[in-house]
Amino acid sequence: MVAVAVTGTLLAHPGPAMAAPSSGQGVLGVYLPMLLVNAGLAFYVCRVGRARNALRSLLGRGWDSLGRACTDLALASAAWLVIEGAEAAFATWGRSSASTLLPHTVAERTVWILVAMTVGFCEEVVYRGYLQTQLTAFTHRASVAIVLQALLFGVAHGDQGVAVALRFGVYGLMLGALARWRRSLWPGIACHVGIDVASGLLTR
Repeated sequence: MVAVAVTGTLLAHPGPAMAAPSSGQGVLGVYLPMLLVNAGLAFYVCRVGRARNALRSLLGRGWDSLGRACTDLALASAAWLVIEGAEAAFATWGRSSASTLLPHTVAERTVWILVAMTVGFCEEVVYRGYLQTQLTAFTHRASVAIVLQALLFGVAHGDQGVAVALRFGVYGLMLGALARWRRSLWPGIACHVGIDVASGLLTR
């Protein structure tokens, strides 16, 4: 995971290499690698196609009652508001490099919804699910595991700039604590997907 993040950072260049997609080929060139990397990591850590598929255990407790579902969605909404508020505040100081990846045409926005749902789900499974679980087992301290997975989450977004990586690390801490508290990834998944969808559909 660190190797993938470092490679992406080294290969990222300002200008054309990070330009927003403006054609079908551009969409595939920018978004397809994101889908492949995130889906590949999720498939690997969930042991898809192998014995003892781990996806269900990583997702944690599901919505086994209406009350729990409503509580998780309310928490996801609160986290979404905090993160969106923070991003709006930072946007007043300058455009984030992440904005260069966002869609502009109707077709690109449609594809973006699929990308946002896939990346949001996969990143929560990989970082707050697999990594947080494994690091808790290695360190015997859930708090340390939450911090370490958040650091890796920030590093994974290092190609978007140091400021973005630092902010995403903080968001990773918040989502990690939420996953630990609720013993479930579903609130974080709902929040993460909502943030990614909104970034493509609401950002001009």
